[in-house]
Amino acid sequence: MKTQKPFNIHFVCQGNTYRSRLAAAYMDTLVDDRFVVTSSGIGADEADVRTAQPFTRATAKLHKLNHGIAGTNTQTSDNLLADADVIVFLSKDVYDAARKSYTFDERKVLVWHIADIDPELKRRTLAQRSEQAFIDAAAGTFAGIRKHCDGLYEYLTHTAWVDVVDDKNHKTGLRLPMGWATDRGLWHRGVHVVVQTTDGKFVVGKRVKSIVFAPGMLEISLGGGLDCGEEPLQAAARETHEELGIKLPERHFRPLFVHRRISYHPHYHKYTKAHVYAYAVTLPVHSAELRPQPGEVEELRLLTHAQVKRLLRTHRLRNFGRLTWSYKFVNEAVARSQHPF
Repeated sequence: MKTQKPFNIHFVCQGNTYRSRLAAAYMDTLVDDRFVVTSSGIGADEADVRTAQPFTRATAKLHKLNHGIAGTNTQTSDNLLADADVIVFLSKDVYDAARKSYTFDERKVLVWHIADIDPELKRRTLAQRSEQAFIDAAAGTFAGIRKHCDGLYEYLTHTAWVDVVDDKNHKTGLRLPMGWATDRGLWHRGVHVVVQTTDGKFVVGKRVKSIVFAPGMLEISLGGGLDCGEEPLQAAARETHEELGIKLPERHFRPLFVHRRISYHPHYHKYTKAHVYAYAVTLPVHSAELRPQPGEVEELRLLTHAQVKRLLRTHRLRNFGRLTWSYKFVNEAVARSQHPF
């Protein structure tokens, strides 16, 4: 089963009285119940709440932010950082100081550059004791927080979350979006299914041109990444349902092998590293019942053995397209599938 534990986004600043608290409160307005948002400060135990509280409360009131604003400041700890799926340090100074005092996994860290209010401006504004003055003084900081949070939300939700594994296919305990794992060269797990009809034809799909990886290219096998908490067989059944519109029991899928694959995507200048579980399945339905997944599959065709042989040999099929780059993997998957040549 997929994990039910929400993904934890944790913001860290100096005192947890101003920047991290506003960041957590604003991010909470963007996310859904798949996420929890928390915050802390590396110097929260010594922080002077009175000097930051008016700026935080005035800004929160203006922008209708409620999450965690009225709570007490929280001291950063190893446990808090370990429990977080994503850690955001609001400045490099805070990050550098945290590295000296705490243990955390650098692979799940982001470092922003959100400046605190200038001490002299803070002193003058506190003397005025005007809510509008507090809002004006904090405006620049909050604008930066909002811009970064908007970008982070898009980054965390643009791709599915995956379990990060090592090069030996052992889970590391990290859960990150697929895009994050790819950007940082981290290993994850994937699944591909060679799909055939009862008369031995292969289902070959053409990826849409707008998709991130291998746009417009042909795939003899369908598939994708394993979602967090998902088992390979579950993913095989899910991907078949999503991409073909056919829901099959897991017992219909036959495991073939596990392939350690590193793929380069020249358009994005990125490598993906995945342990790919290959399966074969025979469809008990007529081809007319297949429904390509919108946004991923542009077209489906049923190819004969001869056509698939030609595609594997030449890497392209006239009037259809070019095959994706994983030739060795595809050749082996086809060779071991239910209806070998």
